Amino acid sequence: MDIIKAYSFRSFVIIMFFMAFICLLVDSTFYVISNAEVVLSGHKNLIDLVVMLEEKFRLYYVPISAGIFTLIGLLLWVCMRFLFVNLLKTSDKAIVDKKDDTKVKGSLDKKEKKNNDRRLFLHLLSVFQREGRLMDFFSEDLNHYEDSQIGAAVRSIHESCKKVVDRAISPESVIGEKEGDQITIQQDFDPTAIKLTGNVTGEPPFKGIVRHRGWKAKRLEMPTLSSSLEPGIIAPAEVEIV
Repeated sequence: MDIIKAYSFRSFVIIMFFMAFICLLVDSTFYVISNAEVVLSGHKNLIDLVVMLEEKFRLYYVPISAGIFTLIGLLLWVCMRFLFVNLLKTSDKAIVDKKDDTKVKGSLDKKEKKNNDRRLFLHLLSVFQREGRLMDFFSEDLNHYEDSQIGAAVRSIHESCKKVVDRAISPESVIGEKEGDQITIQQDFDPTAIKLTGNVTGEPPFKGIVRHRGWKAKRLEMPTLSSSLEPGIIAPAEVEIV
């Protein structure tokens, strides 16, 4: 990886620079001490020891010390590079894991949203079925019944479903005029609330006849949405255990 190469080169240069600086500092110190006969004139034994060391290591001390510090620098560089590579791999793995987790979570959220949309779509039917048995009525073959029987069944279903609608949305007419009355549509009318049909030309105001008063919700109190794991269930089957 480019980042590893860049870090390796820069860290190598920095470590070698500091090792060379320390080596130079140590060598300079030894050189100063080895030439301190004047300063140490009162300490003959110490001077003799320093002179002996200077004679023995004059030709070897500098390259040996340079080699030692170079070796220490290389070992330090290898350790730092190893730690950096491991840290980078751990970081990359954490990023990949995080991306995978985000992807899985996004997939789950998408699936949950889809299921939620399906539940919302079927939720109204579920409420009508629970309160007024509307799905049972739709599934019946009315050819097997007399009109009087159908009328009696429809009355009961109508009353139950009407209670659901009134309780949930309290519907009211979009406009106050009755069907068949004449009405003038002003220029600032809401096209989402009033649909114009017939000979619609020019610019408002328009004069027309009310064909349908429309419906709007005065309030909205949604019943609790089912948390069923199967969003296609409108109403569960009922089994009485005996």
